[in-house]
Amino acid sequence: MLTDVLADGRDEGAPILIGPGPGFGDGTHPTTQLCLQAITALAPSGRPFRMLDFGSGSGILSIHAARLAGEGDAIEIDPGAIEHARRNALANHVDTRIRHAQALDAAPGPFDLVVANILRGVLLDFAAALVARLAAGGTLVLSGLISTDVPETTACYVPRLGGARPEVYERGEWRALVWRGGRRPGLGGAVST
Repeated sequence: MLTDVLADGRDEGAPILIGPGPGFGDGTHPTTQLCLQAITALAPSGRPFRMLDFGSGSGILSIHAARLAGEGDAIEIDPGAIEHARRNALANHVDTRIRHAQALDAAPGPFDLVVANILRGVLLDFAAALVARLAAGGTLVLSGLISTDVPETTACYVPRLGGARPEVYERGEWRALVWRGGRRPGLGGAVST
């Protein structure tokens, strides 16, 4: 299957190849689209960067980051999904830019961009560990949330991020929370929290 990621000129609109397999993320789900958009808009432009893809599934987010000069650690607990993600990275010629692991401990950081597209409960359980891996001035993107998940998730992360409030982006019923370390051109479509 070909997944056409959002293009801003930096990836020249080339489609990402995602083969069939057990890993979540073929580019059609709104949470994956929100994350692809965030990576495109918020990845450091014109220089290499490090990204943590927590709950990486098919590896689509890591692949997109690698195509924008990123290197990353893709963390996924499902061994079948890890193999799926490795095959996808190889098919997209970015396999040397992505490290795959089953445990977050294998990715000590710091990371310029931390992206987690996973269920609310997992985001809450791993809040301290994800924030600890964020580089000074880095950006955190949390997705996989619906509107009713936003208050609890925000309340969990705000104290860990020095009181900073997130920007909230939406697609249908789905939400993404973004904490930026520095001001960059936005994603568009922010709603107040």
